Amino acid sequence: MGHWVDSIVLISSYHFMVLALFCCNKLANGCDLFTGRWVYDPSYPLYNASACPFIERGFSCQKNGRRDLLYTRYRWQPSRCSVTRFDALNFLKKFRGKSIMFVGDSLSLNQWQSLTCMLHSALPNATFNITRVADLSTFEFQDYGVKVMLDRNLFLVDVVKEKIGRVLKLDSIEGGQLWKGIDLLIFNTWHWWSRRGPTQPYVS
Repeated sequence: MGHWVDSIVLISSYHFMVLALFCCNKLANGCDLFTGRWVYDPSYPLYNASACPFIERGFSCQKNGRRDLLYTRYRWQPSRCSVTRFDALNFLKKFRGKSIMFVGDSLSLNQWQSLTCMLHSALPNATFNITRVADLSTFEFQDYGVKVMLDRNLFLVDVVKEKIGRVLKLDSIEGGQLWKGIDLLIFNTWHWWSRRGPTQPYVS
C-alpha cells in the first residue's frame, strides 16, 4: 500500500532497459547490449500500463485510446547474449538503502514512470511513498529503503532570470546540488536545445 505525502500531481509510464541491465550478469562478460533486435515475447509486458497509477494520461497510449497491445509484447534481444528478465525483488535487494535518480526531460520522465510501474506491479502490497517538491519527485519503497527519483531538468545547466529575461548559463550547474550523494545517476537532455521561437525557454 502507498500514500501521497504531498498534493502535487504525480508522474509515471513506458518500458526501458537501463536499470534492468544492472541486474544482468552478462554486463561483466563483454556482452554488446546495443546490437540486437526487438523480438516478440508473449510473456510481456512487465506491467499493465492502463492499470498503473503512476502514468500521466499524456504518456499513456492506452489511456489515450490505443486499443491494440501487440507493441507491448516485444523485448530487446542482444545478438550474441541474453538479458536477464527484470526481477523487481532482486532489484530492490541489490539497491537496498540506495538512491537512483533520473535527470532530464520527458525521456527521463518516461523512464522514471516505467521503473516505478515495474516495481509496483511486481510488489503491489509493498509500502511506498511518493513525494514531489518543485521539480524533484521521489518514489520510495520503505521496506527496502530504495529511492527512485526524478529531477525534471531540461538542460542540466542553469536557466536563471536576469534583466533581459531567462538566460541559459552554460558555465553554471547550481541545480546539480540535488545530485550529490545519489548512488546512481542517469542523465538525458537534448530536446529543448533545438527549440526556437515561443517554445524556447531562454533568451538567445
